[in-house]
Amino acid sequence: MADEFFDSLVSAVEAFIGTWAMAPNGGGAIDDISGTPGALDKLRDHPLVLETDARHQGIAGIRDYDPDFDLASFLIRVGEMFSAYHAAVDRGNLTPVRRFVDERSYAELAKAADKIGRNPDGSRALTIKAIRPMTASHELRLDMIRVFITANQSGTDELLCEYWELIRTIGTLTKPGLDLTHCPNCGGPVDGLDPTRCAYCDTRLADPALDWVVRKIAAQ
Repeated sequence: MADEFFDSLVSAVEAFIGTWAMAPNGGGAIDDISGTPGALDKLRDHPLVLETDARHQGIAGIRDYDPDFDLASFLIRVGEMFSAYHAAVDRGNLTPVRRFVDERSYAELAKAADKIGRNPDGSRALTIKAIRPMTASHELRLDMIRVFITANQSGTDELLCEYWELIRTIGTLTKPGLDLTHCPNCGGPVDGLDPTRCAYCDTRLADPALDWVVRKIAAQ
């Protein structure tokens, strides 16, 4: 019964990705199946999910407006966000990550973090195993990239799987050398006194018109 379910799920995803690949704007969302228990965990190594850079119409659309966009650098940046987010969860305080979380999503993420619980001693330290791009879109007002992250919890074989969705306003340009500790507008250091605004130029830090921000995190 389980095998029949998985076969039917893969067939549905194959049909969906076929439609996505032909979409003029690279639209589509594999996350439509994310509510199915175990679905993303089973599909994370499926060749249809591991869309390459060359086949991503959405990535190509992003590069049309931002020639300096580099997928590998983007995934490294997401890894830094992942580590910062889980360190904040362990401390029981998500305030430091407001620098890169969309304001409309912060309350929901904070509520989800409360359910994970605190691990201030760092016993739940995570080592990232893989960050895989799933889908990308370039349409309407936003660029959007969805990735699937797997990580090991220290001292165990337990695998944590999370789905992240990041957005950026179309036309925003990649700034060389920008990291999570500096303002995406003026480059000033983020001092931590106010995680929502730059102390030097008073710019809202988590602004998709300036840099990529996290809109969704879903644990598998």
